[in-house]
Amino acid sequence: MSEPISPRQLALDWLDITVERFVANMRRLQIENTGHLLASFKKNVIGEAGADRLRIQLSYALYGKFVDMGVGRGHGAGIRKGDDGYDRLRNSRGQLRRLARKARPWYSKEVAHQTKRLSELMLDLYGQVLVAKTVDALPGETTISF
Repeated sequence: MSEPISPRQLALDWLDITVERFVANMRRLQIENTGHLLASFKKNVIGEAGADRLRIQLSYALYGKFVDMGVGRGHGAGIRKGDDGYDRLRNSRGQLRRLARKARPWYSKEVAHQTKRLSELMLDLYGQVLVAKTVDALPGETTISF
């Protein structure tokens, strides 16, 4: 029986694929204005040697969530009524002059899919480890039927 990969390596590979899919979604939806969001991904797998627990950390710029949900005011918090920038962005009733924002879902559906996939991969990995340890522990001939 081949040696299964370590949970840490599985988590690292999963993070690479997940970030790759996020970037592909952003490019498909044309969310690349400055490239800051694309470059903001940081990934890390935290766990002590021989520990049973791993913690996967994936971070990105906060405004990526607002793009995903299609929310936000569209201008900085420092612009107030009476400022020069206010009249440029708002009409006389205080409404934004531009079109309403639309959600560009680069994150929400993909993260749901990828976390489900990670759980399937981890179940498969620990199932292989369990079968390998069972076969090694039993003497003589072993037959496992499913």
